[in-house]
Amino acid sequence: MIIAVLSDNPERRKEVCRGLGKESGEDDISFYSVNFGGKIKTIIEPTLYPQKIQPLIYSIYAADFVVFVADALNQFVGEIIIALDALKKERGVIISQLQLPVKGTVLEGYQRFSTFEEAKDKILNAELEESGASELFALVDKAFQVKSVGNVALGIVKEGKIKKHDRLLFFPGKKEVEVKSIQINDRDVEECGEGSRFGISYKGDEIGRGQLLSLRADNKFETSVLGRFEKSPFFKEDLNRKMHACLNFQFLECRVADAELKCDAPLAYRKHDRIIVLDPSNQKLRVAGVFVAQ
Repeated sequence: MIIAVLSDNPERRKEVCRGLGKESGEDDISFYSVNFGGKIKTIIEPTLYPQKIQPLIYSIYAADFVVFVADALNQFVGEIIIALDALKKERGVIISQLQLPVKGTVLEGYQRFSTFEEAKDKILNAELEESGASELFALVDKAFQVKSVGNVALGIVKEGKIKKHDRLLFFPGKKEVEVKSIQINDRDVEECGEGSRFGISYKGDEIGRGQLLSLRADNKFETSVLGRFEKSPFFKEDLNRKMHACLNFQFLECRVADAELKCDAPLAYRKHDRIIVLDPSNQKLRVAGVFVAQ
């Protein structure tokens, strides 16, 4: 299970993450791990937020459950609320002593706590709601080479399973890879399922940040996405210019209209995917809205 810890305050995020588990990797997003009741839970934290918007969005896409910590009302707290609502992340808790502007958003359904100590049991006891999907859908956040091992990728399984010797497709780039070995928490396993944080070694060309899919997966890979754009009522800037589209761990330049999203490079997506449209340099609100693929 993947638990996202979100806040405008990096130190508060780290404090909560360290109260839940042990750090297992740091980059623009950081990971922590905890074995609770015999089940391994992974905590993800957007390390470079609020300086950069991308780590926040990556963390929200990855999350099965959200821990939202708010100690002050400011533009970044508002930005987090808007992003969570745009991506319909309905499971989570709020840790705050403030009256937050969450009416009419998915956060209305979050359980509220005044302190982390009060919320900790609720967070650790949260259970993964499995999708029941048979085809693999996994997010890769890091890939590199290891001497004597070869190509290695780290990531999260969102749907289905990864098994040894599986042949998979990586997007972007549409590269085929074959799984040589799998590890969870540095332990060799034959397969890993939904909610798992994995490390795999693989045969094939070197990959990067993106997503792994089964060869049979029903995904599109196009520069033009048809659907509908839902503009945030709080975004007041002109949209008739270059923006950025973010879906899972993909981040591309784009232009958006009411019924079409045009990207500068192919985007891997599925029907009904919610694609966040961003204005990363905006000084007020960086989330322009969400484009729903048809």
